[in-house]
Order: sequence, then C-alpha cells, then structure tokens
Amino acid sequence: MAKATIEKYKSFEKWKSQEVEDEFGISRKFDNPMFLTDFLKVQPNINEDEKVILLRLQTRLLRMADAWNEFDMSIAFIGPVLEIIDLQQETYRTFFNHSLSTIINNKEIKGRVDAMIAKGRQIAKSPIFFLQEYKQESGTNNDPMGQLLIEMLVAQHLNNEHYEPIYGCYIVGRNWFFVVLQGKEYAVSSAYDATQNDLFEIVAILKKVKMLFEKKINV
Repeated sequence: MAKATIEKYKSFEKWKSQEVEDEFGISRKFDNPMFLTDFLKVQPNINEDEKVILLRLQTRLLRMADAWNEFDMSIAFIGPVLEIIDLQQETYRTFFNHSLSTIINNKEIKGRVDAMIAKGRQIAKSPIFFLQEYKQESGTNNDPMGQLLIEMLVAQHLNNEHYEPIYGCYIVGRNWFFVVLQGKEYAVSSAYDATQNDLFEIVAILKKVKMLFEKKINV
C-alpha cells in the first residue's frame, strides 16, 4: 500500500478563524455555552502584595498601550502578570516561542507559539493553555484569534483528548479575549480591559488555568 503524501501546510500566523472552521469542521458558539461560562466563573482572589504590583502594571499599560510594539508589551506587561501566577514549576512551565506541529488529515501544521503552559522541562507535553499574539492596538493586519485557534486545535490533536477543553487567550493592546475549544466547538469571551478592574479578573482566570492544569497532571 502506497504511503499517504503529507502536504506541507501554512504556518500558524497565516490562519484566519474562518479557515480553521472550514478546514477542520469546528464551529463557534455565540450563546455563552456552559464550557465557556464555567471557565470564566471566578472570584478575584488577589492579595495585597499582588494588588500593588498589578496597579503599577496597570498604570504602565494605560500610558503605553497605544505605543508599545509586541515585544514591548510582552516584556513590560504580560511577562510580569504571568510571573504573579508563578507558572514555572518543576513538572510544568510556560514555554515561550516554542515550536509545535502535528499532522491532521495528511496535512502538516506547524509553527511557533508565543506562550503555552505544558508539562515538561525542555520538551513541551500535553499543552493546555495558549497565550497568543501580543498585538498593538493599531496596525494589526493578521488574525490573532485564527492563530490561537489553530494552535489549540493542534494541541487537541496531540493530546488525543477531543472531549477535554483546551484554553487560550489572545491579546490586542489592553484587551484580553479568552477562548475555550471543546470537541468541535469553541467560544470566545467578551473583551477584558486590563486598564480597568477587569485586570483582577484576568489574573483570577489565569490562576484558575494553573489550578485546572495541576489537577489534570496530578490525576
């Protein structure tokens, strides 16, 4: 039997969300499905030390959100926010600018991910959360949600857990959008404005991601 020909497909940054839907048969739910509302249901549990840090970062973002490029944003704001969550552990960590690839329907899909939480020290395994595309508030030409979605789909395929949710977030300037992919459906949150009190909810959601991931890998 002849081996199937593997078609090299476009990298993550070239995908649009509708292309991901059409190619892989997934659909977006707009009616706040339970898998999204459950994920976003948090109580902001911010202690005083964290609050001081977050308010300082918030002031920095308010002044600079329209001026920073993607690298500025990642170093000056997103990195310090992630440090509060403490996602660098012995058995898992946040992998930055890490390659990810798989073959779906004889098509090789690969690219580099801005950030993802996964098991492992050098090699990422079982990724569950993706943080994608630190975009400026102006001048965005591509589709950060499409890029995030294809990465989440690749993780779902690699994990071989199509009924387990994959979580993600894409950022455009001051606005954070959380995404959940479960099975063939995904949903996107409304914008969380990090220059407002939403920042405390953003941190609470990220803490929930850490809790869910630790529960998963310790089962």
